[in-house]
Amino acid sequence: MGKKNLMITLLIFLLLLLTSCSQGDKTKTSGDAQPEPATENPNEKPAEKPDAKPDTAEKPDTNPGVKPAEPPDHNNNNSSPTNPSPSSNPYEITKANYTENNIKINYPQLTKSSDQQKEKTINQLLKNEAIKVLNYYLPEVQDLTLEINYEIKSKSPSLLSIQYTGVGYMNGAAHPNNHYYTTNIDIETGTILQLKDMIKIDENFVGNLKQNAKSMKPEHQGILNSIHPSDLLNMLTNADSLDNIGTENQSDTFSYFTSDSLGISIPVSHAEGDHAEFEITYQAIAQNIHSLLLLSLLQR
Repeated sequence: MGKKNLMITLLIFLLLLLTSCSQGDKTKTSGDAQPEPATENPNEKPAEKPDAKPDTAEKPDTNPGVKPAEPPDHNNNNSSPTNPSPSSNPYEITKANYTENNIKINYPQLTKSSDQQKEKTINQLLKNEAIKVLNYYLPEVQDLTLEINYEIKSKSPSLLSIQYTGVGYMNGAAHPNNHYYTTNIDIETGTILQLKDMIKIDENFVGNLKQNAKSMKPEHQGILNSIHPSDLLNMLTNADSLDNIGTENQSDTFSYFTSDSLGISIPVSHAEGDHAEFEITYQAIAQNIHSLLLLSLLQR
């Protein structure tokens, strides 16, 4: 009986001991410090997200046989209706000059044409025609001061029309001379063209010119009407030649061609400028055009 009571007492003691240990562990666990939540630093920049990498993978060429169109070149300002771009002409133009003492004559030369022999022939013609202005002064050119420049009036695969202007002065002369002359070249044949080669010059043409030609300077308005029709007819018939200077066939009348008009230059007094220019459209003189070169321009 005594042993039984002793066992019961020990069991009760053990239960109390276990209960006491369990409560102590709970108290220790609840007393541990908990980590404080992180606080943001207002002066610290947030971490940047990495940039998305561009898609550098090449896309497959859906049409490998065709190149993408190139943007147009807006810096090419060399083309115009009377001076087309090089791609539309079988040649290009470069400047050359003839110099001797106080004489300087600028003139054009062909380059980059497909027919080198024809190019050489035309270039020699251009030079020879340009320096024929010296015929006005021969043989006293040693006392001459002369400067001539040129302007391309028309440049096409078939026709090249050049205008020359400048001033010449002979020592001791009363005044300088204002020079004007032209050269027209048939590019296909490599020959010089005169007005009569392109236009049927008759009374009808003379009358049309008097009535419809437009003066290039206001002060020259009416000059054509002051010339007798027969005199003007003779001037136009002998136009475009510097070979006849000093002869009875001399004519200081010249012609040039633009994309849509015929130009005529006639001699006037020194007070009026030595020369006067007029233009008339191809449409206005269509019935007098007998050149295929001009007819092709008219059809444009």
